[in-house]
Amino acid sequence: MANIKVLFWFDVEDYVTPESQEALLGLINLCEERHIKGIFKLVGEKARILETHNRTDILEKLKNHEVGYHTDYHSVHPTISEYLEHFGFREGAEQFDREESKGLQDVERITGMPVTCYGQPGGSWAPQTFPAMLKWGIPVYLDNHEQVTLNSRPYWYGGLLNFMELTGFMRMELEDGGLEAAKRQFDDIYEKLSPESVGFVSIVYHPNEFSTTQFWDDVNFARGKNPPREEWKPAALRPPGEMKYYLDMLGLFLDYTLSKENVQYITSAQARDLERSERGELSKEQVRKIAADMGDELYFQQFEGYSLSASDLHSLFRSYLVGSRLTPDLIYGPEADAKSEVNHPIKVKDLKRAISAIYPDVFGYQQLPNTFEAGDAIINPVDLTCTLAKVIRDGLTDEDEVLLVRGELRSQIHAKDDDFWGKGWIIFPEELKVPNIIRMSKLQTWTLKPALF
Repeated sequence: MANIKVLFWFDVEDYVTPESQEALLGLINLCEERHIKGIFKLVGEKARILETHNRTDILEKLKNHEVGYHTDYHSVHPTISEYLEHFGFREGAEQFDREESKGLQDVERITGMPVTCYGQPGGSWAPQTFPAMLKWGIPVYLDNHEQVTLNSRPYWYGGLLNFMELTGFMRMELEDGGLEAAKRQFDDIYEKLSPESVGFVSIVYHPNEFSTTQFWDDVNFARGKNPPREEWKPAALRPPGEMKYYLDMLGLFLDYTLSKENVQYITSAQARDLERSERGELSKEQVRKIAADMGDELYFQQFEGYSLSASDLHSLFRSYLVGSRLTPDLIYGPEADAKSEVNHPIKVKDLKRAISAIYPDVFGYQQLPNTFEAGDAIINPVDLTCTLAKVIRDGLTDEDEVLLVRGELRSQIHAKDDDFWGKGWIIFPEELKVPNIIRMSKLQTWTLKPALF
């Protein structure tokens, strides 16, 4: 029996073309006519424009829906990926907080609604954004980007529940034949997801698509252009009547989806509430079982209702050996890869001393150091975690010695290697490369694990 949950979301961003406000109102009305709660991710400047234009009709209606955040200025250069490429993980999170928190505050103030999800502008993704989201109290990352993916299913990464690159990602194109094509696509997704306990469909639009023939930021900021505000130009408008035509067509598509059995439109907050992985305390016996299955590959695990990332495993092994409460803790990946410098067995008591030290933190959330000192040995976190598993598995005591297990962070296979992003999002400068973002995205797969529903 199908159990399909639809996330119907909008990137509300065109703060240059006034007519996009009418498209936004039309989409809100479209949802309300069908008792659908839409997810409206607002750019900070867009919210300020709605306030300046006294669009209380829109702002009041938004209170019946979910509000998300879509950065402060979206496409003004430098975009998120452009400026965060030059920062490490911790410093990048702090910089993102400085640059983008005002927009978040304005969205919440102007709409009178809490922000419950975030998504990046265009292709401008970066791993340093995640700690800031947790600091701001945002639990869900809702968008589409292929840098980090997990078998086209929802996943945890950076401490947030991510709905990215899903099997059910789709949209009805605003073109002749778009309705019938979208019906076929929805039917195909419906069949594919029917065997799952919960199948998620993610449908996205931009309100400006209904009012203009070109994106507002293509007109002003394509390929690195950054004109002063007085030179910003509105996008070309659709012919009279076309906006209503496509809104009506989208309404017919929504009606079609709702005619299917067990299809429900939900918010990202409701989706978060459906996630069912265990978060309570484990027993020592359970941790020993987990350690018994560890070798030299560090990867996420599903175990007796728990979904455990590599950093969860590190936190459990650490807590087991130092006598702390056995609950999985979010620990961010390190700032850099480092090689272990060990040429002899290591005393278990030196390993315990190393993991008893205070770890670095990002906004109060723990982060793995690049290396640990165990006696005169320098050990990277991957090798250390695999070695801790061996200590637990073999029941070693403080005075015992253990040979270092040289491990591999296998979860990195879920982060892509291509750093040439200039060929992607049209707003990026054509030559843009982001090797630092690619490197850090892999390091933060310490926090990657499946979401369970």
